[in-house]
Amino acid sequence: SGASQTKKYVCTGGEWYRFPSSFHLPPNVELAFLKSSFSGQLPQPFTIHGSKEESLAIQQGKFNDDNKEEIDRYLTIEQCSYVVELIDTAKMDGEELRVPECIEYMNSDKTGQWKEVASYNFLDIDKTSALNRILYLPWGREKVFYKGYAMFERVD
Repeated sequence: SGASQTKKYVCTGGEWYRFPSSFHLPPNVELAFLKSSFSGQLPQPFTIHGSKEESLAIQQGKFNDDNKEEIDRYLTIEQCSYVVELIDTAKMDGEELRVPECIEYMNSDKTGQWKEVASYNFLDIDKTSALNRILYLPWGREKVFYKGYAMFERVD
């Protein structure tokens, strides 16, 4: 198709390191980052040359050898078309349920509403025993805990 498509962004906050790959996104969609509690250097998008040496000549943005945060990596929630976030769906006794940073951003977004378009179980390694993480045991499944790995879409 000759018509140019509007660029869209799939944003993530603290979940950036679990996101499978920007390789799986359509051509008009890019992975982007929202400010989170992580304060190190985030990856940059590949150039048209991928990881070849030619990409170094046209790479934009800053890099450093100290893993220091570079502010040019972040977008605001208003720029995002989609948000991917890991959501804790259950709390243990005496534990406060933490609202993920991306959800806080979406709740404060005055430019649009958000709806959940997909959610999948994601094994909670902090609450599930090592034995139940390593082996599938058909009995005792009540000892396996999940979080929700969810995708939200902006609806204007």
